[in-house]
Amino acid sequence: MNYYKKNLSEVQPEKGSNTFEEVLSKIGSNVVRDTWMLLRESDSESQKVQVGYTVVYPGCSTRGHQHPPLEEVYFVLSGQGIMEIDQDRFEIKAGDVVYIPFGKFHRAENPHSHALSYVWVTVKKEG
Repeated sequence: MNYYKKNLSEVQPEKGSNTFEEVLSKIGSNVVRDTWMLLRESDSESQKVQVGYTVVYPGCSTRGHQHPPLEEVYFVLSGQGIMEIDQDRFEIKAGDVVYIPFGKFHRAENPHSHALSYVWVTVKKEG
C-alpha cells in the first residue's frame, strides 16, 4: 500500500445533526467564542496588565469592542481568520502578532472550518 498524507487544515468537518455547524444554525448568532482569563489586573503588581486566551469557533466571530484606556496585543496560536481594526480588515494566522492601539475598535472573525485561538495581553494607559 502506498503512503497516505493529509493535513487537518485541508479537510472539512463531517456533516450531521449533532455537529457544531448545525448547533450554530439553531442559535441564530455567529458571535461564539470562549475566553479564559489567565491574569487579571488585580493579579499584577502594576495593576495595569491582563492576559487571556480566546477561542473563536469555526464560522464565528467576537462581538467586537474598543477600550480607550487599553492597548492590546494578540498572539495567534492556531488557525486563521480575519482581524478588523477600525476600517481595516486583514488575514491572520498561527504565529502572527497583532498590535491594537489605545481605543481602536477591533474584532476577530473565523470564516474557516477550524478553531482560531490566540493569547491576548492588554496594558492600561498611564495616568
